[in-house]
Amino acid sequence: MVALVLGLSSMTAQEATKILDKTAATLKAAKSVKIGFTLEADGGGNTAGNTGYIKLSGQKFVVNMGGTITWFDGKTMWSYVKKNEEVNVTTPTAAEVAKMNPYAFLSFYKKGYTAKMGKSTAKEHEVVLTGSEGSAYEQVVMRVNKATNEPTYLKTTSAKGVVTVIRCNSLVKNQKYTDATFRFNKKNYPKAEVVDLR
Repeated sequence: MVALVLGLSSMTAQEATKILDKTAATLKAAKSVKIGFTLEADGGGNTAGNTGYIKLSGQKFVVNMGGTITWFDGKTMWSYVKKNEEVNVTTPTAAEVAKMNPYAFLSFYKKGYTAKMGKSTAKEHEVVLTGSEGSAYEQVVMRVNKATNEPTYLKTTSAKGVVTVIRCNSLVKNQKYTDATFRFNKKNYPKAEVVDLR
């Protein structure tokens, strides 16, 4: 009986990893994408103020939530808060990048996470990732469209118990971005105070 349970567990882990591999490959093949999303933190309701987008190109990204914008060019991160007119400049760790870019874990989910299948539906796969000690997230639940291999839903739980839910509203592939897309430009935010924390 124990052997059967272990065997089934191993099979669901393999299936879950295959789904994540396909999802990561789909986003990688798209080269540069723009994903529109609705964000819900700690069970808060979805409102217009919680909508935003993320532009991705390899390890680079920019996340725009209206009141806050974060740029990452692969090395340096700029975090702008509109109400404070302040930009913090840092050289983030992999865990810090993952917290700002929820899709970053698709590039390192095989390290520090155990995958298994969740409650899939006719249209979507559900994969549950459990983080080991020191991982950016305690748990990640991802739903993936079976037909397109594109992510539709992402729920993350941090080590401190902070729950964030991201629902994908749109995904546009093969966008044309320059390196400047992923860097803070002082000319566009002349009043912002730049705080270099590197």
